[in-house]
This record gives sequence, C-alpha cells and structure tokens, in this order.
Amino acid sequence: MKNHFFKSIISVFFLLNLTVAQSHADNSVVLTGTLEQAACPGMCGFCCASYLLEDSSGELQLSVGKSAVDLSPLSDKGILHRFTGSFYETTGLCGVNQCTLFAIETVDEPPAADAVYDEQTAELIIPSATMSSTGEKFTVTLAAPFNIKSITEIGKNKFALQGESCTVASGAQCDTGLSCLSYYGIAGPSGPEFRTCEISCAAPGSQCPNGQACVTVADGPGQVCQAVLP
Repeated sequence: MKNHFFKSIISVFFLLNLTVAQSHADNSVVLTGTLEQAACPGMCGFCCASYLLEDSSGELQLSVGKSAVDLSPLSDKGILHRFTGSFYETTGLCGVNQCTLFAIETVDEPPAADAVYDEQTAELIIPSATMSSTGEKFTVTLAAPFNIKSITEIGKNKFALQGESCTVASGAQCDTGLSCLSYYGIAGPSGPEFRTCEISCAAPGSQCPNGQACVTVADGPGQVCQAVLP
C-alpha cells in the first residue's frame, strides 16, 4: 500500500513538472551564437542592453537585458555558445519609449529529449525527469491512467556519444551539444525506428566541429555532421 501511494505521488510530480516544462518551452528561443558587451549611450528613451547576442549566421542580433547566468566569461571572445532565452517588454531609459529585450536563461545546456506518447499502448515515455530533492535523473514510463509502469535511473556514465543509440530502452541521454534524432532505415516506416545522438545541420545556427562536415544520410538521420575521410 505504501509503495502504491508513493508511486501515485511521484506520478503527479512528474506530470506537473512535464506541464511546466512544456509551457516554458513554448515561450523559449534556442540559438547558437556569439556574445559581446554592449555600450549604452545613456540617452532618455534608448533601449539599454548589457550584451549583444549574434547568431552564427550573422543575420540576427539580439539585445540582451537580463540573464540568469553570469555572461562576463563568455563575452568578447567570439566563441559559439548555445543560448536559451525569451523576449520581454520594458521601458527605455528615463521611462521613455517601449523596448523589447532578450533574457538569457541557460547557456550550453544540452537539449532535453521530448516526451513521447504511444497511442497503441497508451503509454507516456519521459526520457529524462529530475527528482527535485536529490537531483537524480530517471527515464519514466507512465501507463493509463498514468500510473508509473517503470522507472530507470540514468547513471552518470549513461551519456551517449555522437552516433550512439539514445533509445528509451538504452536509458542513455545524449552528451552535451548532441540531439537525439529518430529515423527509419532502408525498410522505411514498416521497419524498426532508430534513435541516435547526432549534430543536426538543420538546426538554426548549427555548426560542425573541426574535422567534420554536413552529410545527408538518406536512410539515416538526414542532414548531420560526420567525420571527413582523409
């Protein structure tokens, strides 16, 4: 009875956190770019930003007003980073005019895997859920009416590298800078679904590391970075 009660409480906990995370993600912007300090002229009505964030394409420049992390070690070095943030409205200096600035929430955090709902089995699979009291991470499967079917602890060493599997069954999360991509092989949708950790070229501001280039794998994950053969 105690174990059943504990599982029911945990089910509610995970569902609440999933709802909050989804709501937060809907308002967030993720991009890769560089950061530099901004000079504020101090004129009334001017939108004063602390930093300027330019995406890797050079076409988008955001005025950064707030940040949940210390940005000083990142600025003026021209190094690409992965930023997550959101826009907010404020007034210019002296309370004159309206300004739209960008608030940075996270820097260089690996993308979180999306929850997957299986219509055939009526199960909700959460690839990564964090216990607030301990910080431990788990892969959780919820079965209708959303009671916990299984909990698998994600060990510290279960971080898949580029090209390695990131299926729910493996219990592995992609390492920093990698995304878990799902695709079908030569057999198409009639065959099994594969999930591997990759660097997607289709992501805005994506850039392949040195020694790799963007390659299209038709029967694989699509446009991804792969090592260049000598």
